[in-house]
This record gives sequence, structure tokens and C-alpha cells, in this order.
Amino acid sequence: MICLLMPAAVMAQDVIQHSSVEMEQNQIVVSMSGTTLNIKNAEGLVIEIFSVTGEKVYTQRIESQSKNFELGHLQRGYYIVRIGKYTRKIYLR
Repeated sequence: MICLLMPAAVMAQDVIQHSSVEMEQNQIVVSMSGTTLNIKNAEGLVIEIFSVTGEKVYTQRIESQSKNFELGHLQRGYYIVRIGKYTRKIYLR
């Protein structure tokens, strides 16, 4: 028997896409626009950004439902974003 384990955030995204609108409103949404990181539905949580080597390069508490973070000061490349238990890989161009 093969068992594939996926991070809870990924499985939750798949379930929420097919569930009620009410659940979608509570899902953390992360998107990139150039070097600006856009976060929705994460008020009160802490955002942490790590390089692919594991070095923490940015941390801040999110104080509103919708927040933008300018990451132009970071070098081009891949980073890991963690907000509470939500984790996602991003790429800065």
C-alpha cells in the first residue's frame, strides 16, 4: 500500500476549493506581484520568510485582513513563506 503525505495547508486548499464559500473566506491567500507579497486572511498571525538554506530573512506580525510586503530588498530567488501553520514557496524575480 502506498501512502502519500501532503502538508495540511495543501490538503486544506484542495478541500476548501470544493467546499462552502464561508470556508474560503477563512483561508490564507498568498500571491506575488513583482517583488510585492500579498497576504489575505491572516490577521494576527506572524509571517516568516526563509531562504532556501533555512536562514530567516524577514519576520513581522500581520495586523490587518489584507497586507502587502515589499520584498525588493531580498536577492532574486526562491524563499519559503510561513504564516502560522501555512507554508508556501515563492520566487522573487
